Amino acid sequence: MFYVILASRSFATAPTLTISPRKVGPGDILTVTVKNAAAPVSGTFHGKELHFNREKSDYKAIVGVDLYLEPGEYPLAVSVNGKELDRKIIVSKKKFPLQRLTLDEDKVTLSPENEARVEREQKITAGLWPVETDRLWTGAFIDPLPGKELGTPFGVRRIINNIPKSSHTGVDISADLGDPVHAPNDGKVALVDELFFSGKSVFLDHGQGIFTMFFHLSEIKVTAGQAVKKGDVIGLVGATGRASGPHLHWGVRIQGAHVDPLQLIHLKLE
Repeated sequence: MFYVILASRSFATAPTLTISPRKVGPGDILTVTVKNAAAPVSGTFHGKELHFNREKSDYKAIVGVDLYLEPGEYPLAVSVNGKELDRKIIVSKKKFPLQRLTLDEDKVTLSPENEARVEREQKITAGLWPVETDRLWTGAFIDPLPGKELGTPFGVRRIINNIPKSSHTGVDISADLGDPVHAPNDGKVALVDELFFSGKSVFLDHGQGIFTMFFHLSEIKVTAGQAVKKGDVIGLVGATGRASGPHLHWGVRIQGAHVDPLQLIHLKLE
């Protein structure tokens, strides 16, 4: 009599990498998802570290493509338990609206004193972006001013008095003076200040290199270092700084990259 002995074999499913959306441009937000992965999962995009979070059975990272990044191919490297999954991200050219403005010269040309002030303030805010703290955010990001209309969109190119100026690195949301501004997610207040261009301003650190900022406030309701929860009122809409009327300028940085805030609140996150 012959006996056939079948050796049990386990077939592990290989990890897969998904990038969404497939087509990206400057200012966009990518999600990098790894399925069938056994920790650890790590990676980089364009030389910056990716922060992978466990969502059910997957690992997901949020990646910012900077508004000023030139179109081209950029390396995305992901390591899953020692196995390398490399990709090339093609950043396509994106056309942004053009806005031409004519303003009084004293609103365009700064005095030497104001130039020095702006330079000092830019050094302070630039010191925030390299810092990547532990994750504080949880679940989806929410609109800080729900139900309000969008004013100036992200990425608008401005020419003032026939001189090209920096692109609009946030969104302007139309609102009434004193409307409450809410924290879009859990985090910590990284900076509270009254700045030359942005007036009364609040910067929130949500961890893993994700920062949100809120400009032109009439009142600030938080203090530096304070922990905030999603939905907390952090300030009131105003017209401080260089603002022509009440509105909220909302900006987002992801690992230092200027990205469209509206894309952040449309991400599907656990």
